[in-house]
Amino acid sequence: MPSFLPFVDPAGKHRAEADRTLVLPRVTGAPLIRPGVARHSGATLLLLPIEADNMQSFAIAAPVTGTCRPITLPGAMTLVELSPLPFAARRVLRRLPGLPTFYLGWEGVAQPPADDMLVQAGEVLATTPKAFAGLLFDDRMALSPVSWVELVAAAMTGVDSAAAVTAWRALTAFAGTERALRVLDHVGRPLAGERIRVASGAGSSTVTTGDDGSLPLPPGEVGLLWERDGARPVHALYERALAEQGDRNTSTRPGEQLAVPASVTRGHLQVLDAGRWFAARPEGLDPSLGHVRADSRLEPLVDGMDTLRLLLADLRAATEPGCGAHFAGWSFNDFPFDPADPDSMFTELVTGLRGGAGARFLMDKYLVFHDGAPLDDLHKAAIVLLVAVVDGVLLASIAEKVTTDERGYLATVTLGALAGLLAAALITPEFIIRKIEDLIDGSEELFETMQALVPGIALRARHPARFADNEIRTVINPFPIEPSSFIAGVGSWHQKFQVVRRSPDDLGNRVVGYLGGIDINQNRLDTPGHHGRAWKAPDAISATPSPAAFHDVHARITGPVAADLALTFERRWSFETSLQPPPAPGTTPLGVAFTTPEPTNTTDVPPQDARHLVQVCRSGYRANPSNPGAGTPLPWSPLGERTIFEAIHRAIGQAREYIYIEDQYFTPPDTYIKALLDASEREPGARLVIVIPSGSDQKFGDIRRREMFERLRQDPATGRGWGERMIVAAPLRRPVLADGGRIASQGRLVLHEPISAGADEVVLGPRSRLVSDLPFWLWIEGERMLAVERRADTEVDGVPGRRYLVRRAGGAEPLWGAVPRAHAKGAPVTLAQMKGIYVHSKAIIVDDVFVGIGSCNTNRRGFFHDGEIQAFAVPERLKGSPENPALALRTALWAEHLGIPPAMGRSLLADPVAAFELFRRPFAIGNRLSSFDALGVAPELGFPDEGSAVKQLAAGFGLVVADGAVPWAWNTLVDPTTLTDPDPVEGPELGEV
Repeated sequence: MPSFLPFVDPAGKHRAEADRTLVLPRVTGAPLIRPGVARHSGATLLLLPIEADNMQSFAIAAPVTGTCRPITLPGAMTLVELSPLPFAARRVLRRLPGLPTFYLGWEGVAQPPADDMLVQAGEVLATTPKAFAGLLFDDRMALSPVSWVELVAAAMTGVDSAAAVTAWRALTAFAGTERALRVLDHVGRPLAGERIRVASGAGSSTVTTGDDGSLPLPPGEVGLLWERDGARPVHALYERALAEQGDRNTSTRPGEQLAVPASVTRGHLQVLDAGRWFAARPEGLDPSLGHVRADSRLEPLVDGMDTLRLLLADLRAATEPGCGAHFAGWSFNDFPFDPADPDSMFTELVTGLRGGAGARFLMDKYLVFHDGAPLDDLHKAAIVLLVAVVDGVLLASIAEKVTTDERGYLATVTLGALAGLLAAALITPEFIIRKIEDLIDGSEELFETMQALVPGIALRARHPARFADNEIRTVINPFPIEPSSFIAGVGSWHQKFQVVRRSPDDLGNRVVGYLGGIDINQNRLDTPGHHGRAWKAPDAISATPSPAAFHDVHARITGPVAADLALTFERRWSFETSLQPPPAPGTTPLGVAFTTPEPTNTTDVPPQDARHLVQVCRSGYRANPSNPGAGTPLPWSPLGERTIFEAIHRAIGQAREYIYIEDQYFTPPDTYIKALLDASEREPGARLVIVIPSGSDQKFGDIRRREMFERLRQDPATGRGWGERMIVAAPLRRPVLADGGRIASQGRLVLHEPISAGADEVVLGPRSRLVSDLPFWLWIEGERMLAVERRADTEVDGVPGRRYLVRRAGGAEPLWGAVPRAHAKGAPVTLAQMKGIYVHSKAIIVDDVFVGIGSCNTNRRGFFHDGEIQAFAVPERLKGSPENPALALRTALWAEHLGIPPAMGRSLLADPVAAFELFRRPFAIGNRLSSFDALGVAPELGFPDEGSAVKQLAAGFGLVVADGAVPWAWNTLVDPTTLTDPDPVEGPELGEV
């Protein structure tokens, strides 16, 4: 039986003059996908109207075996959505650009099939004098019927019989014969009223597209150029790009005219204004940097294991003369890039790079004290306190014992301070200073190893931003200690990128680059399964558990844009070399391991068949020379660079369907939040997903996060907001039973007293099986609860137990999906850990067409203060691209977070609007993500408020916690800014957005 059958008999039928445009109804409230609502709700659909010549009734039948859903429409037309069963036509479906969904309509009294009813191919749905037929693929492109009929026919060819293909293709008889294209925007909606310059042998003229985006074309070869004012247009022929991947006439670089061959008679022209997405090159930037490079490729990489294995292969191909590798990062250590390969230790790989001479390192040195800084008792005390807090938090994080309530804060600082004071009494202050400088970023041991291998191949890079460069200077320091008197500043070279010159890979690339969130650090060794165990050295007694499973995103970039990444390292190396102490007599500082190729060098950075437009952007601070003590200007951007912020801001402004963000901190500046609110108001059907860690190590970030999420959901001042269209969530590992130690049954308990569905106290026992930490998760007969407070010890039937206050699901918000119910005495209880998956990625994806990956956190210091790097990409072929990095990354990330095998993500999650609803599934039935509202925002480690117990206890020791400490710490130490900030606002609270 053929895979697809004609839905009407073409004989004796005719079509109306034009296709009918229909926007599938969009609804509000959750869930957004439900009976009566189209799977592709909100998408534009072009329906083919079909009538009989004599206005007699005719049959409309199912074109494929599948399930039906009646769609609620205003007016007289009945519309049925038909989703094919994948196995019924699998050979043809594999050859299509996505899973097709048919929309069949009619006028008359025939009743539609029931919801979820299975119909067979050829089964009559209705008899009517007028029918309508349309189709959408998962990319939601509003294709004209003649195009999707031809796409299905091409997929059937060679699979089904020639007669079946001919019968299906006969449906094109309903189409007009005029030569025309339809012009669509970047998400596939028709663009009406757009001016297109049409050039042919007869001359050129400007044509305005019709209401449905139609653009008539003259015969012969035609040149097209979108004439929107100031645009840098990208053009892509959708169907041709799908069918002929190697045809370089299917799309254009920004601003170029598209040549349409004479053989193209119908189809779709998709356009995008690159100038409205990518950042403009700032004044003063190095002329070789900041360009949007065509013919490049950005390959998204999810999590560290796959990333480091790819980098391993590139490094092993970089051992020949002239090859080498450049590394820039925040934290470095030695470990195997592939734990299953004992020969993949990083130090051994570096040794293989021409004996180490082929490697260069820029290792961030985050904290630097002034040379000869006064070390009186007050400053020594400040240094010791800094050591205590940093080391205490670090050790507590490693042990997974961080408690962020006031008691945990007091314990951490007190224990750390005692240790620090003891150290200060026994060791010189100079020694303490050096240890703080060397150990805070964790790279010192590998730095010494590399320097011993080849002196000068590694530099400790100190970011030049100083306190004097901070534009927020109205916040008064409430302390008697001024950090600038002994610390130069709090800037960081946070860039994490690697560049390798190797023997040519399979695509001819000699210079390849990597950038994103992944340092050369062993705690990045994780997979989408997130088992959360660190690598174990061969001589170690046991593996050290990592603080949490580690989720990250990186990218491999090739083609002309790889030269931009290589040049970024070369410019930084030259700058850092100039800041080093004078070399010993007779020695010369090392240059780079290999020189940067020109972007036009087709030997080292050949054009890529993927044809991505890629821009490498940086955040570069601007020194403020009007303030004494300002930092050194960056030679390649002396006036500063905020291209990362501008590219993201522009992309948010162009969003039509969704914005997806992953970020370690996500405490953006006010202008960023305003852009998100504007996007919500502009596109009432768009979705917003924000994935962040369940806890944050950004001090006082919780203050901003709480207010920000409330404003994004609904701004009380304006009423604007995302409402149900926004999901903020944190990924969690699957529950793990606590380590029983000597008590094998620890965590396995019983309920000592019966509880009702609304009770908030439980008595658990035996007491010896309880864990000491709070809060903890428990399951009573499968119902998940959170124990938040210990009440009292008790005894029931002679068995010691303990009473706890618990938080249960239900009420106004369902939280984690459990259903509260009554439980009898003696019900089984299980305690288990719900550990977070630490989100370290810094990525943004918009509308399956734009992707950004890099090292820049979504906060003010990342955008305007520190040294960051980010790559942004758009596929030149747009939605017709078979290698779309935005789609590839989104479906891979969503599959991981939704608990779906990554290999299935591309097919199951291709439609972002429909797939968005899967984030509402509760954790208990598969999702790794848990709503941030359900988790709550844990109070960050920070200065307590005025009435806190910590303040009262501190006063008992004669200590004072200064008022105004939080805003001063936030604006000076946690989230500083510089002159590149277009709207510096004091925080951590939000200003006017």
